[in-house]
Amino acid sequence: SGVSVTTEHASVTLSADGANIDLKGDLKKYGDQAKTGILWAKRIREISTNFAAGDIDKAFETIKEGIKDLIVGNEMYLYLIDELTGEPVRADGWP
Repeated sequence: SGVSVTTEHASVTLSADGANIDLKGDLKKYGDQAKTGILWAKRIREISTNFAAGDIDKAFETIKEGIKDLIVGNEMYLYLIDELTGEPVRADGWP
């Protein structure tokens, strides 16, 4: 049971399990981004709830799960960011 709303561009169902979004037409390509955003929102809620309850170990387990999703390949790069401009620092020997 839940609430459903359908338009010409999307169908959204809200239930106790969360939100289900089905995008139509040209918007379909943004569906994965929306689902990823919802997943991160749920993780942030779970982390903050566990911190507030004093269950730090459980909060860090959720953080570790989320970090796995951020690592998408074998190569990682570290960039120094200029605090004033927000731009990557560029110099000889640096990317």
